[in-house]
Amino acid sequence: MKTIPAFSTRRPHAFLRCNKFQTLLVLAAACLGVCQTWGANLLVNSSFEQNSGHALPTGWTRFAPPTAQTFGNYWIEGSVTPQSGVLYYKEWGASYGAQPTNTAGIYQDLSSAPGSVYQASGWMYSNSGDGGGLGPDCYVWIQVEFYGSTSNLLALFTSGQYNAGAGLDTWFQYQVTNACDISQPLSINDPYFNTYAVTGSVSQIVAPLGTVNVRYRFCYTQINAEGGSCYFDSADLDQISGPIPPTISSVFPLNMIFVNPGDGMSFTVSSPSGHTIDNSAIGLVVNGANVSAGLNISGSTSTKTVTYHGLQSNTVYHASITVTDSFNLTASANSYFETTWVGVPPIAGIWEAEDFDFTNGMYYDNPALCATIGMPNCYFGTVGVEGTDEHFVGTAPTHAYRPDDAVGTVIAGDYARPDHYLAGVFDYRIDPFVQTAWLNYTRDWTNGTYWVIGRLSTDIGLSGSLTLSVVNPDTTVTDLGTFTINGGLGWSTFENVYLLDTNGNPVNVTLNGKMTLRVTSGGNLLPNFFMLTPAQIDLPILSHLYPNGSQPFQYTNALSFTVTTVGATFPTSGIKVILDGVDVSSRLSITGSSSSNNVVYAGLLPNAVHNAVITVTNSLGHGLYISNKFDTFTEDNYMFEAEDYDYNGGQYIDPWSPDAYLGFGATTNIDFQHSPIDGEQFPYRLDGIPEEISAGPGKDYLRQVFANNFGIDYHLAWYGPGDWSDYTRNFPSGKFYVYNRTAGLGAFSMYLDRIVSGAGTVNQTTSRLGQFTGVGTGNQNHDWVQLLDAGGAPVVVNLGGTNTVRLTTTTGDCYPSYLMLVPANGIRLTAIRSGNSVVVSFPTQAGVLYRVLYSSNVTGGNWALLTTIAGDGTVKSATDNSSAAQRFYKVVAP
Repeated sequence: MKTIPAFSTRRPHAFLRCNKFQTLLVLAAACLGVCQTWGANLLVNSSFEQNSGHALPTGWTRFAPPTAQTFGNYWIEGSVTPQSGVLYYKEWGASYGAQPTNTAGIYQDLSSAPGSVYQASGWMYSNSGDGGGLGPDCYVWIQVEFYGSTSNLLALFTSGQYNAGAGLDTWFQYQVTNACDISQPLSINDPYFNTYAVTGSVSQIVAPLGTVNVRYRFCYTQINAEGGSCYFDSADLDQISGPIPPTISSVFPLNMIFVNPGDGMSFTVSSPSGHTIDNSAIGLVVNGANVSAGLNISGSTSTKTVTYHGLQSNTVYHASITVTDSFNLTASANSYFETTWVGVPPIAGIWEAEDFDFTNGMYYDNPALCATIGMPNCYFGTVGVEGTDEHFVGTAPTHAYRPDDAVGTVIAGDYARPDHYLAGVFDYRIDPFVQTAWLNYTRDWTNGTYWVIGRLSTDIGLSGSLTLSVVNPDTTVTDLGTFTINGGLGWSTFENVYLLDTNGNPVNVTLNGKMTLRVTSGGNLLPNFFMLTPAQIDLPILSHLYPNGSQPFQYTNALSFTVTTVGATFPTSGIKVILDGVDVSSRLSITGSSSSNNVVYAGLLPNAVHNAVITVTNSLGHGLYISNKFDTFTEDNYMFEAEDYDYNGGQYIDPWSPDAYLGFGATTNIDFQHSPIDGEQFPYRLDGIPEEISAGPGKDYLRQVFANNFGIDYHLAWYGPGDWSDYTRNFPSGKFYVYNRTAGLGAFSMYLDRIVSGAGTVNQTTSRLGQFTGVGTGNQNHDWVQLLDAGGAPVVVNLGGTNTVRLTTTTGDCYPSYLMLVPANGIRLTAIRSGNSVVVSFPTQAGVLYRVLYSSNVTGGNWALLTTIAGDGTVKSATDNSSAAQRFYKVVAP
């Protein structure tokens, strides 16, 4: 359940820092390219300093096989001393076994001409503390490629191959000196990437006849899904002779948020070779629109300063710059930025997460952005006192901002902000920030009532929380609310998250002079900074929502909640509920006063998955919107655990109890089938299919049967295409729908089959029951996926007695936890022919959405949707205008 204020979206807004930010009169932005002379490095962002975290380096392009993992196998970091600067690029294997040998990496393309001469090199490092170093059979290298006008490969040169055998924990430089014969491709067992035979050694690289582009590429080949990683730094492509392509430098804004739209966009283009650049040869495309005609251009024939002043407020921008010189050499650059958010309400203040109290409660009201210990009003290098200013749990490997403080601080990896850029300092985040750790922030706050917004991140698929509290004079704390992300986008992909109460409403926080706020970690959230915005105190507040989707198994037949408002009333039509796509607002029971209403909808279908969209608008026109996904399943439903597949050739345990299969082995091709993956673990079973703990704090709901028996719930992990597991059980009699409680990484699908013969042998015959299909957001983000047939209709199974079923992954990375049988309560149908049509009638329940399905073959056909009908407590009918010789019909709900 998530509340979103009426003016908000989940997309990160751009906000303005409110202390000492001046309008930019002179824009001296970081170079996206450098102004080369002969022998200078042509590469953009060659030491990977322009962004950080789980992101592709600015100016570089990614290549990877289509089987590459969804997460993306790259990072920009500075955990060890870089070869140059403060950051380097990190690469590891692209695939998890789907393509055992694969090649991936990054590259840059630059304009070139025949006869141009180059030298190229780069630095490699393998960290023994990172998965034991580069996989024993893996290797990396650099190559320089030349392409013609039709993107045809003309020539290729490579460096030697770096692997772990060359040495660990040391930077090694590799020069591109091998000339290759592109007519002799060499297979490396990667269907998406070839290498070529080396024919000799060169000291300089010469562009062949017909050259239009030169490509510098860093390559990482993973063998047999081996682990480890390689670091890459100081990439270098020097042009020794020949015409040098134009450069694009001083790009502003460059990958930035909080941009003042009045500052516009600016950049410089120049030709190091002195070639003429016509104004008409400079292009700018902004959000898909060519705005080149609106550019202001000044300068000499070979160096131009370019500005554009058509930016709007509160807008996300994607900008693309191109330039061509008189020698027909080209250059391009891209930038992402967000202009200042000027919505209602505006930002009233901001504080950095790393600027917490020091030396027993000391603080600065208007801290400077600085990177020198001892500067006035500067938190850089200050030290907090454990138990007074901070409480840090565990150890931190990096203390980039406050080196002598126990709290870990690293470069944030968020988009740049103009005030940090102009001050010439990095932005930082707290990392790690382990559960129960806390930080105090004392300020002389401007009097007012505010909403609080955190700029926070968590990893892909993870969920986390932070609690904001007031520290009272007696050192006790009063909790104000919680920041929560359910399903992160990556440690360096930050979101704007509102402080909410337990019912999902923005918290009204009143500040008055000197006060101390405390941020306490609930796990898995990393803070960058926090913002204050004036609260809308007359916004409706929703509370006591049930079911609220906070956990599965909220068994009930009633949806209920309370709404209140201050200084306003609720009009008759001010409360609306759309349940499973059906407007049930007219059937709500609403009691209470004009400004406080208790709302109940009593027609909720138990033992089902629902989605309720609630909108509330008061007499002032202020409202809230809640999308609440929940289920009304009961834990009394029959379930069987994914990790409790058969053992020792078709054996099973009956009666079952939590962790009953602990320490059991299994027989391959009888009980299971699995393709092993490097690094997999078996905390529950001895072998077979690996597992992970799936329920408990920070994970899925721990069912009562496990809690009562002090059991540990697991799910299957690294459960990839072709993996399967058999489950023999004494299933209950009756007709049931089947739900799979599973997580996943991206799109996935699994089959459920019944073993019709050969159970407990290697010669098993199966019959298809149906398919589970979903899109996962992480290996610990579990959700319900219903078993459907090929036509998308829910499958009803009848497995009564001893039977064996098989769960098989067909696509994607799956993490199934358990399967559940839900009674399929029958709906009485009648069908009559009326002329050339068939009329199907059935009784309905108010507020329930019914699906009418048909098939030409009841035993082997696919069910197709005829229509959907909203129930209202009366008998409803659906008409099928078909000339088919025969049809079968069924109705399902919801």
